[in-house]
Amino acid sequence: MDGNRRLTLTANDDGTVTATSRTGHTITIDHEGERGLSPLELLLASLGSCSAVDLEILMRKQRDPIVPFEIEVVGEKEDARMQWLRVTYTVPAGTDPTKLERARSKTADDLCSVSRTLARGCPVEHVTELAG
Repeated sequence: MDGNRRLTLTANDDGTVTATSRTGHTITIDHEGERGLSPLELLLASLGSCSAVDLEILMRKQRDPIVPFEIEVVGEKEDARMQWLRVTYTVPAGTDPTKLERARSKTADDLCSVSRTLARGCPVEHVTELAG
């Protein structure tokens, strides 16, 4: 199966994993989150960053730019999976609430591919190959 998104990961002997993008950018992942982000922290970062980009673009298009602003992503893990996630946007005072709600709703429901994938689910296939 060939996809239109790809990331290569290398499990290292020190217990970390190095993820490398198609353009060569790398990030260190550590199960405990001590030498890099943990896998679940990366999930939260993916959700938050996707939401941030989409919200910023929509607010700029509505001529009400909000940068800089902060996003907090929290959730609860039980039984080896996340039970819920919440994305909270903290935007500058004076932001038009109607425009903000329009952008937040469109981000969550239509644009953020990470949010939509998590909310609607996605099949995951695990396969093995022998090197060489």
